[in-house]
Amino acid sequence: MIVNEAMKKIIENANSISDDRINVSVKEMQELFNITIKKMYDCLLLSNRETAISKEQFNQAVLSYGDKTGYEASINERRIIDFFDSPLTVSEQYKIGRLYVQCLNNRLSLMTNNKLVYLYDFNDDILTVRFHQLRKDEGIFFGDDLNQFVEPVGVLMSDELSPNIIENKEVN
Repeated sequence: MIVNEAMKKIIENANSISDDRINVSVKEMQELFNITIKKMYDCLLLSNRETAISKEQFNQAVLSYGDKTGYEASINERRIIDFFDSPLTVSEQYKIGRLYVQCLNNRLSLMTNNKLVYLYDFNDDILTVRFHQLRKDEGIFFGDDLNQFVEPVGVLMSDELSPNIIENKEVN
């Protein structure tokens, strides 16, 4: 994982806590992990509702975000605290975020042959996790220099995660 200095401190703090248990309900965890992922015009999108748009409408939406990477990263965000009733510390959010990304990666890797990029950013002690596919001509949504950010940010690539042992024979 590539991180800036602020994120490095959060990770060090999370790793230094001797008790790794986080007190949350199974129902809350299910709500976080129970997501629908749709493939639309070469983009992977988190969605809880049916969306039918034409190729032209989709291209207009992508243009407003700059490119497919910007579109995917902007659409595919999850604020970890939104799924839990009780407050979570920054360390707890980070640990849940890592688990969320591992599970999400197992599903997404069945849907694409592209490398996946997972973006972590804290704003006001609230963790947002995003993802996008790594495309040859577009690069990483956060750019190359994470130290340009004041808030804690990190980038985790799908090949840094445990490999998925299931392969989808329908992916081209």
